[in-house]
Amino acid sequence: MSYNLGMILSMVFVAAFILLGGDMFLLQSAYSSLDNASTAIGYLIAKSGRVDPEFQGILEEKYKVNFEYIAPKKPQVGEVVEFVIYRMYDPLVISTTDMKLVAKRNTVIGYYG
Repeated sequence: MSYNLGMILSMVFVAAFILLGGDMFLLQSAYSSLDNASTAIGYLIAKSGRVDPEFQGILEEKYKVNFEYIAPKKPQVGEVVEFVIYRMYDPLVISTTDMKLVAKRNTVIGYYG
């Protein structure tokens, strides 16, 4: 009898650890996707040399991200542009609310070699 009770209790803990491991895997996958998108966006900003709202809208739609911050607003060739992008992630068991995955990157206008 105690063996059966022990097996039932251990399965509860095993299931929780499996869900936690799956959540960690999905979180890493989502962040990796965001990191790849930030690299591509940095390249496109450097190549086009503009960060106006129209261009931001195109990038947000294409890469499914949200821009949080871009400075400077009107960069010149050779200037460093800082930008922050984010996506929302809905975790399985880590949290009951959505998590914000953020990537902050820099790029130099005119340098895309």
